[in-house]
Amino acid sequence: MKYRAVVFDMDGTLVNTIPDITLTVNSVLRRNGLLEKTAGDIEKGVGFGVEHLLRTLDIPEQMNSSLVREIDNAYSEMQQSKAYVYSGVMDLIHRVTVAGVQMFILSNKLQRSLEKSVSDHLSFAEFVSVTGSQPGHPAKPSPDLLFKMLERFNVPLDSVLMAGDGEADVAVAQAAGIPCVSVLWGFRSREALEAAGADLFASTPRDLAELILGVEQ
Repeated sequence: MKYRAVVFDMDGTLVNTIPDITLTVNSVLRRNGLLEKTAGDIEKGVGFGVEHLLRTLDIPEQMNSSLVREIDNAYSEMQQSKAYVYSGVMDLIHRVTVAGVQMFILSNKLQRSLEKSVSDHLSFAEFVSVTGSQPGHPAKPSPDLLFKMLERFNVPLDSVLMAGDGEADVAVAQAAGIPCVSVLWGFRSREALEAAGADLFASTPRDLAELILGVEQ
């Protein structure tokens, strides 16, 4: 089946942002007298929003709100990004665009930080909508923002495919009643995704393009 629309996750799906997230988080932690974290520790905690990330890093809960604002500010104002678009993603986006499939982004990245990442790395892509989180209100796994986004652009649910690398992507798709392709080049292992309920996988961006376009593999 060819889908009319695809909703992409951002971090770990289209762009490897771990270098930028690590740099930003550690600069804020350092400024607040807290110990820096490894990229590995940070990668394990991404996917459910900045608040969740800070909790996985054992940051005192009473500091959470102020640190979230600082991290969002620092990320949005970053001058030299070290993140990069995954190999094959540019071709994926080109094929999907040429086929007339509408592209959306739904991310647990804070909205300003998400817009910064898209501007820095995906400005060549024509996304219908780029939707991120607000402090204290992650975009996933609740399907509410997904429903609002699709309703705004008159996209029927039965024509939509979700694509992401994390547990939150599987969860929001299940809650919305739409299929989800879990990509295997991101921040989670196949085993972790299967434990979250994933049952459809793409090993490469080319595989993902063919699933979106309904090409027999």
